[in-house]
Amino acid sequence: MSVDLRYGEVKDLSSQVLNMVLNMLDGDSGSIMLLDLVDKSLRIISYKGISPEIAEEVKESLGEGIAGYALKKRTSLILNNGDMFLGKTLTRSDIGSSIVLPILDGEIRVGVININRSPDKEAFSMEDLEIANLFSRYFSVLIKWVWTYHENLQTTKITRAHYRIMRNISKYRNINCMMKYLLQALLKFTKASSGAIGNYEGDVVRVIHAIPESLLLDSKREILNLFNLAIENKKELFDNNSVVFPLLYRDEMFGAVYLNFNDNLPESREIKRLKTLLRDVTLVIRNLSDCLSLRDLALKDEKTRITNMLHDRICQEVTEGILKIHYIKKLKLSKIASSEIDELETLLKNVLNDLRCIIYEEKPLALEGGFFDNLKRYIEGVEKGTGIKFKITLSGNERLIPRKVKDTIFSVIREAIVNIRRHSKADNVYVECKVEEKNISVTVKDDGIGFDYETIKNKPDSFGIRMMEDRIQSLGGNLRIESALSEGTKVEFYVPL
Repeated sequence: MSVDLRYGEVKDLSSQVLNMVLNMLDGDSGSIMLLDLVDKSLRIISYKGISPEIAEEVKESLGEGIAGYALKKRTSLILNNGDMFLGKTLTRSDIGSSIVLPILDGEIRVGVININRSPDKEAFSMEDLEIANLFSRYFSVLIKWVWTYHENLQTTKITRAHYRIMRNISKYRNINCMMKYLLQALLKFTKASSGAIGNYEGDVVRVIHAIPESLLLDSKREILNLFNLAIENKKELFDNNSVVFPLLYRDEMFGAVYLNFNDNLPESREIKRLKTLLRDVTLVIRNLSDCLSLRDLALKDEKTRITNMLHDRICQEVTEGILKIHYIKKLKLSKIASSEIDELETLLKNVLNDLRCIIYEEKPLALEGGFFDNLKRYIEGVEKGTGIKFKITLSGNERLIPRKVKDTIFSVIREAIVNIRRHSKADNVYVECKVEEKNISVTVKDDGIGFDYETIKNKPDSFGIRMMEDRIQSLGGNLRIESALSEGTKVEFYVPL
């Protein structure tokens, strides 16, 4: 529980107790101070007969000053004007006598009660001290009850929030969307002012979401450095008013979370609760990642099986049909039969050509070597097989692209080109890929017949468009499609690096 919450919960109670003690002991001024659990200093939470400015400024370390000494030594004090204390003479014109009482909960130091009388009144007696000690013990019991109640209430809220986050995060089937929700939930749960989340793949961590988004404009490099340190050390990292948590399950790393709390860092108990929550969330991320990997592997195996079957069986059978047509054409046929045979041959050749294009487009590719070289080879193959003219512009340092980002971007470009071949009737296609320090942007534009994008995108069979959008979003990027009838199509997307 944070210091501010602890003070807020007992402020009204302490004011009532202070008034009771002052009335019972005929005191003129006084205060109740609580021990800050973080920096081990005493701060005033209620007071009477003291100016607000002084009450705000007073801060005594444990063991220092009268209040700090009484709490550290666990001893009650009666001090009169002119007494010697810790080698100094006590001289104050407005205070004649004081009682200083430590507030203790067993062996735990809680705070201090200070009661003062003016110089024109009789000094405090031992009987007054005994009465004050009763109030100190009474206040200690009350404050313990209040804190226990609020701590249990806070624990219940945390448990409910933990359950809610785990329930909601398990609904996602996309790791990027899952991490975006996690960041939003953590900011709401912890009252952090800002935050960022990144994923870890291939020994590289990337920031994929930030709230607010402007956080990355000024602090992206700093956040990345903190992510790398937390991942390297495999434990949370504190930096000024920020905390970075690695998303770690056992020894497997999945990413990191950055939370900024301005001036009020969570206590150690809250940090432990956050670590427990993030450990459980990371297990969900791990399970989803394994599930997606198995799904992708199954899809890859199935595509390989189908393309191999098309090549080894269907293509061979179509080729055999064409060869038989060549044999039949050598026979003496009527003009009508010869014409029909020619049309059949043309049809089978077109089918064979389409089958080879489908095999080329759908067969899983193993990207080896440079990303740009693979893209050029693929486009050259499409250009050779279709007759469509391609213009390619590639720029930037391709080594900045992580492996998984590379594979995903290639599959999206491939899907865009497949759609052009199948549907656009385009003669020319322009492909641009620009790699910069912070992002990669891609444009695929054709001069084909176009389509009504707003109508097509909502159709249940528009799998290609949804696949491209989902894959780019999974990398934290955005994809935009512009098209109109007879005006061609432009696919643009960018992915942060």
